[in-house]
Amino acid sequence: MTPSRDLIRTLSDQPLVRDLPVEAAQAVLALRYCVLCRRSERDPMPELERRWGNILAARRYRLVVEAIGQVWPDPFAVAPPCCPQASFDEALLAAMVGAATRRDRVDFDWLTAEMLGSDAREMLFVALENFLRARAPGRV
Repeated sequence: MTPSRDLIRTLSDQPLVRDLPVEAAQAVLALRYCVLCRRSERDPMPELERRWGNILAARRYRLVVEAIGQVWPDPFAVAPPCCPQASFDEALLAAMVGAATRRDRVDFDWLTAEMLGSDAREMLFVALENFLRARAPGRV
């Protein structure tokens, strides 16, 4: 398959959240939780801290969510919490988390270049890297 065909398949598939890599699935579910908390005017931080075991990772994930809110060109499509499938935006977030986990900036830029400018990609990639570093044991 060609790279563009692979991208189209990746972005048009709605994967099951349970089939995503662990880091990506947790990021998607945490984003859904943050959206729910925002709608009900609740603080997501206690659950984020419990999810990742430390306040720094929780704070840095919240910065990822804020960065997405600032740079995403359209409203970010978030599936309901009980939905087993990831929305198209959530599937893209999962792929971005994978690229950031691998520290693969080229793949990250390839995934996001058509919808985000270079400054927005930089801000989001750095926010994801900082979150992943805080989440990993012994790496801050």
